[in-house]
Amino acid sequence: MNKHYLIVLNPLPNKQKKYWLNWLVTTLKQQQHSYYIFTTSAALADNQLFFKQHLAEYTEVIMLGGDGTLHLLANCMAYSSKPITVFPCGTGNDFMRNFAYSKQQLKQLVQSERLMTIDLGKVNGRYFINSAGVGFDAEIVERTKGNKGWLARFSYLYHTLACLFFFKESLLSLKQQGKETHYKNFLTVFANGKYFGGGMKIAPNAELNSSNLMRYSVEKTHLAKKLWALPKLYYGKHISLPEVKEHAFTQLEVLTPNLPVQADGESAGYTPVVIEVAKSALTIKVI
Repeated sequence: MNKHYLIVLNPLPNKQKKYWLNWLVTTLKQQQHSYYIFTTSAALADNQLFFKQHLAEYTEVIMLGGDGTLHLLANCMAYSSKPITVFPCGTGNDFMRNFAYSKQQLKQLVQSERLMTIDLGKVNGRYFINSAGVGFDAEIVERTKGNKGWLARFSYLYHTLACLFFFKESLLSLKQQGKETHYKNFLTVFANGKYFGGGMKIAPNAELNSSNLMRYSVEKTHLAKKLWALPKLYYGKHISLPEVKEHAFTQLEVLTPNLPVQADGESAGYTPVVIEVAKSALTIKVI
């Protein structure tokens, strides 16, 4: 059966994207499939309008990009039955780390008939696919807003180090199942997938189709302990530390006002917010 594919990519050039686009166009032509290449806009509403008007015309969606482009797709395609094939071509590619596909396995995805329905998170009316957060991570996103490409990598590293030394913890108030919790917050992440920040395994016990989210709270501690704990984040070993708390949830409220919120590395407004799971909200191709 001939298919009509929607290929989605952002306008920023990189070698990975060029390679996969050339391979993909050649492959689809050989198999006599048709396609249309859609280049995303910086304005989420513009992309949502395109998907609302045209998604029904396509059999499947293929995305060439990173977590930012996938975040955009999640907010254009939540609860659509159209499957998405993801080729990781971004800076962090944290979502696809959940699968650890080889290059050859990625090439098998287009022809795969296997589908996986995954959950999303939702905050301030915005869906997220990896994680949302309040505290240290959201402060970095706030400082690096608008930086893309190689500049994003440099800026993220610079502000991570700066925030690590100078970030001031705020009293955070959460409400879950009618019970309030208060603590001095260094980092609180609400995770759907396991990874964030370019490979940090922040949520080792999170599952994409578990019907809940995981909360990882890191309370205020001294600088030496932060520096000692940082490498543990890449292996998911931080959850053994007494300053780290882990909880599963389906909905909670952040009551403290005027704190920045990040969602998949994008600015998502300010607290207070309700954070909740959107069950079985997105369909992706797997092998």
